[in-house]
Amino acid sequence: MEQGKDLLEPDNITAFRKWLLGNGAKIHPTVYFESHTWGFSVRTRVALQPDTTIVSAPFSFAITAELAGDALEDILGAALRELSERELICTYICMHWVIGEQSLRHFPYLNTLPSPPKLRTPLHFTDNELQAFKGTNLYGATLDRKRQWEAEWQRCRDLIKPINEQWAADLTWDRYLAASTYLSSRAFPSSILSRSPTLSATPSSYPVLLPGIDALNHSRAQPVSWLVTYPDSGSASEEPSISLVLHSAQDAGSELFNNYGPKPNSELILGYGFSLKRNPDDTIVLQLGGTEKKWEVGRDARGLEGVWEQVLHAVQGPEGSSDDGGVESDWQDEMEAANVLQEMTQALLDRLPPFPPAGAVREEIKVMLDHYLEGQRAILRSILEFALDKEGAVIRKAREAGIEIVDDDIQNEESDPL
Repeated sequence: MEQGKDLLEPDNITAFRKWLLGNGAKIHPTVYFESHTWGFSVRTRVALQPDTTIVSAPFSFAITAELAGDALEDILGAALRELSERELICTYICMHWVIGEQSLRHFPYLNTLPSPPKLRTPLHFTDNELQAFKGTNLYGATLDRKRQWEAEWQRCRDLIKPINEQWAADLTWDRYLAASTYLSSRAFPSSILSRSPTLSATPSSYPVLLPGIDALNHSRAQPVSWLVTYPDSGSASEEPSISLVLHSAQDAGSELFNNYGPKPNSELILGYGFSLKRNPDDTIVLQLGGTEKKWEVGRDARGLEGVWEQVLHAVQGPEGSSDDGGVESDWQDEMEAANVLQEMTQALLDRLPPFPPAGAVREEIKVMLDHYLEGQRAILRSILEFALDKEGAVIRKAREAGIEIVDDDIQNEESDPL
């Protein structure tokens, strides 16, 4: 693209532009890529008006399970068709590196993505950095994800090995991890490639990659739209396309941002490798012992009512109230439930790791840990306040009825003292 030459963009970006524009994509002429140690940002040389289309790309650019499956079948036969959509896409990405850039289509795109040493998701942490998160939900989620992705990697290699043993050997864990990280950090749900595009995943949707559309970094609540355009029914040469539109004005030289949707820091760190300070979308996942139901609770105890009802139900037991169903036993149940919730929450608070962490931890990992722990503590403290409010409400109702609650015992104020 001629407009980008005076910006001294790296050769891989120049090749990416040429590939995009040569295959029907469109990039706003003022847009340029700025190189950083961690990757690229997208900026504009001049001020942009609201509702500006930044990039448009035909559906054929997307890395979908169908495209990946067809490409893999051409070089490996139909054996890999039994893989999941995620496995197909990750294997397709890896095969670019295994068999060389000339054989598969998306090398110009993959060559612009951050190299593995620049990735900062927890599966790229050092052992000491991961241990700094021990005691949090994120630590367990990281171990679960590693087990899942390693099982996928082994399954893909096992299917390739009888066809080409060297290719299977070259599909290393580091390569599969990088491909999986690109998918977790850049993917859109396949439901976006429909006549009514949506970022809400459905039971039938799966992650897809949209080269060019995914180039912009994240800014929370940035007003953007992804517009899908279908050609007229009489057009045989055109295909559907997707465009990224920014709805706010942009100053000259400013970075242009996408919006990945409301995501807690746990998801941003695990899937993307960054965090937001005092993220209002932070959550914590709670699960009562002996139950399968998981509850996602946000700041200010948002979403906690379901947890409270489950705790209260557990206290009451299968027969309902723990005593004879009278007013006093109802209060006893609520008091006990409030105490149980407080004890559970305090245990979670006590289990959180200290900050700053001990040992060698890179500064950017410390920042993520700090942001994440702030959110977890804020949520847990709001749950404690919720439980204390429930306890206080029970005491007030009891006193209004002439009953004094002292040290978990219910005493009728009108009765004779013992």
